[in-house]
Amino acid sequence: MTPAISFSYGAGEPDHLTGYRLALSSPWPSIWAAKAPINIRGSWELSLSRWQVNPDRKDQPNALYTFAASPIIRLETRDKCFLAGQPYVELGIGVSFLSNNHLGHRNLGGQFAFQDIIGLGLHWKTTRSWSLSYHYLHYSNAGLFPPNQGIDVKHLISFTYEFA
Repeated sequence: MTPAISFSYGAGEPDHLTGYRLALSSPWPSIWAAKAPINIRGSWELSLSRWQVNPDRKDQPNALYTFAASPIIRLETRDKCFLAGQPYVELGIGVSFLSNNHLGHRNLGGQFAFQDIIGLGLHWKTTRSWSLSYHYLHYSNAGLFPPNQGIDVKHLISFTYEFA
């Protein structure tokens, strides 16, 4: 794994939420179980997202920006085994800052939230290295600032390019 950039489109809740996410990641120097059939890799990720709801509500913001930082753990096959790519599962829990504490009819409780992400993907290494993945993304403050209604991006499709 090398430094990478990722572009995502997502949809979820509340109120027909849709949006975009841009992420930069930097790999950890170690690969655990490098010779095993499944490797364990890690990276640091910084992301900027814009989420919006539809229909607009005149009394609440209909758009929200998030800035997040998270460690990501990836379990990836060592060899190509599906569609000439390496399947992987990844997850991360990090912190985020929200531009508003409301989105549509949701009261998020505050501008601090945790970002939880879990996903599946395929990684191709040809002359260039890239991935296509599907994630579930959740923002919530874990009850630190009630009410804690949260945001769920149930369908996040990502395209990632790794720099050589």
